[in-house]
Amino acid sequence: MLTAIKNRIFLKKDEYPEKIGLIYVPKKEGHNAPPYIGTVISVGPDVKDEDIKVGCRLMFHDLAGTEFKFEDTKIYSIRDIDVVAIVEDNDLQII
Repeated sequence: MLTAIKNRIFLKKDEYPEKIGLIYVPKKEGHNAPPYIGTVISVGPDVKDEDIKVGCRLMFHDLAGTEFKFEDTKIYSIRDIDVVAIVEDNDLQII
């Protein structure tokens, strides 16, 4: 089990296709990258926003936080201040 502490949020980032139909989608990282969306898997006790809970989807920038592997799964650890938005539309994807 993986439990976030303090103001940390652990989430699993949504994966986007490398190809849509016959069009290849370029991977963008760094300063010009679009924000990412991920599903929360753990919320630290010092996160002040009560709307951020396990299972909700959050938008965050790629420069926020740290990526690590836990049990062969890529996990992102971000601070609560790195959250850009709470995503309520499950069909929303950033490409």
